[in-house]
Amino acid sequence: MEKEERSAGIKILDFLCNGATVEGLMFYGLKLHISESESNSDRIKGQIYINIESDFCIFDTMPKEIPLHDDLPKLNLVESSKLLCELRLKKIKDISLSKKSPHLFLTFETGEVLFIWGHHDKYESWQVGVIDTSMDNDIWLVVACPNDSLAVWGPEDILGKN
Repeated sequence: MEKEERSAGIKILDFLCNGATVEGLMFYGLKLHISESESNSDRIKGQIYINIESDFCIFDTMPKEIPLHDDLPKLNLVESSKLLCELRLKKIKDISLSKKSPHLFLTFETGEVLFIWGHHDKYESWQVGVIDTSMDNDIWLVVACPNDSLAVWGPEDILGKN
């Protein structure tokens, strides 16, 4: 992952997720719905989501090292959904990405950490964005792409390109 794309990704992820609360779960795939936060509610006009397409786990605290893929639990849809439901109404206080692969860490006020595996050779591992049905709003999207790259779309003022 390039340093610039990682930096841009963190800026958009932080704006969308920091201070937000897990509101719900969509069962067609695994898609967490999260609330707006105090810092972004004037700007976000849609539903913020985290689409999980790879293995994940919830740690009690931030792990000292990035877990190995083989150490992550292999969960079916029902087990995954039950685990993610445990995050309901919990507030996100920090977001981070690992440096080489776009492994995503969401830290909650409880200290728990949702870790989403970010590496795949052929497929996207996760996406964070805003579902917006209007045509006149900003595009917000961060995608963990194949081969450890990150695609980022967001307003220039948030990305620091002005």
